[in-house]
Amino acid sequence: MKKIAEEEKRRPRSLLDRPDVEPSMFMNDIIKLFWQLASHDSPQEGVSNGYRRMFIILCKHDGITQVELAKAAQLSSPSVSTALNKMEADGLVTRVPDERDRRKVYVYITEKGREQHQYIREQCHNAEMVMMKGFSSDEREQLMGMLRRMLINLLEEDDI
Repeated sequence: MKKIAEEEKRRPRSLLDRPDVEPSMFMNDIIKLFWQLASHDSPQEGVSNGYRRMFIILCKHDGITQVELAKAAQLSSPSVSTALNKMEADGLVTRVPDERDRRKVYVYITEKGREQHQYIREQCHNAEMVMMKGFSSDEREQLMGMLRRMLINLLEEDDI
């Protein structure tokens, strides 16, 4: 597992002693540190969450169109196109135009892409184990209940 540089830990550490800290501040830094740990030694190290989302979607839905991918990842078409150019250059995906409708382009994950996806899954599992170290089953269950409730609250908000 990658060691996270001390300067990258400075802000999260500062939260531990602040009286004005909010849960979202902890969650933001936890997510950032989690992905830094999980993406170590990956060709995707340092890439955006959007790129990661696209990669995960493609691994689950091989052969979707670029338009469907943009919608599923909640990204703009130009952002998806740019990311796919990089992913294709890295040998992670291939793009195939529809024979009947040249406006449609299907995106397929390559064997190298599948191997990378498996590696990322393993790294995420390892980072999850580090993050949850020392939690009892009851504490984990309580945490999951609170996180579910937060997600439900946000999903029920009409302004989102």
